[in-house]
Amino acid sequence: MFSTIKKLLSQARSFAAYSDRLNKIESKLERFEKLADENESLWQYLDEQKEMDNLWTGTSEEFESEVSDMMVRQMKTQGDA
Repeated sequence: MFSTIKKLLSQARSFAAYSDRLNKIESKLERFEKLADENESLWQYLDEQKEMDNLWTGTSEEFESEVSDMMVRQMKTQGDA
C-alpha cells in the first residue's frame, strides 16, 4: 500500500515538473511568435519605405496631397460620423 502511494506521489511530482516545463516552453514560444510578427512588420515597413522612395518624383505639394489622400482613405469613422 505504501509503495503504491509512493509511486503515485512520484508520478504526481513528475507530472508537475512536466507541466512546469511545458508552461515555460509555451511562454517562450509566444515570445518568439511576437518577435517574428514584429520582425515581419518591420521588414514590411522597410519595403514600403523603399517603394515610396523609389516611386515619388513629384513636388512636395503633390506629395503632401497624396499623403493626405491616403490618410483620408484609410480613416475609420467613429460613431455616426
